[in-house]
Amino acid sequence: MEGRLRKIYIAAFCIYLAAVGLLCFIRPSSLPEMDMNTILGIPTDKVLHFLMFLPYPVLAGLIFISRDCSMACGIFIIAVIAATGTGMAYGTELIQAHTGYRSYEIADFHADVAGMAAGCIMSMIYLTYTRLKK
Repeated sequence: MEGRLRKIYIAAFCIYLAAVGLLCFIRPSSLPEMDMNTILGIPTDKVLHFLMFLPYPVLAGLIFISRDCSMACGIFIIAVIAATGTGMAYGTELIQAHTGYRSYEIADFHADVAGMAAGCIMSMIYLTYTRLKK
């Protein structure tokens, strides 16, 4: 059963990465108009960046952290996931700067990293919970 679940997690992660790529590199004219209001005082586009990167560490953690992995191993894997996710977030901003139809915004990168951090915290909580259940 665990092998089947892992395949589902891998498929979900691939679909997620494709969706992020599409959202990051599609021409803005193809996207629905966003009002520039705020959500709890935070610009709507920054909330969307946060939400876009929140699943990355959760999905990657489900793939790479096995049930028999030690706590130290799990923490190391989450740190590697955080580093690769941060690199992906920065890379998308750099590529957008060179597209001619998207812009580089450091505030978008900060929102991406905040989402990544929240996802890492969620992954750590899950890791701790599963270790305490043993």
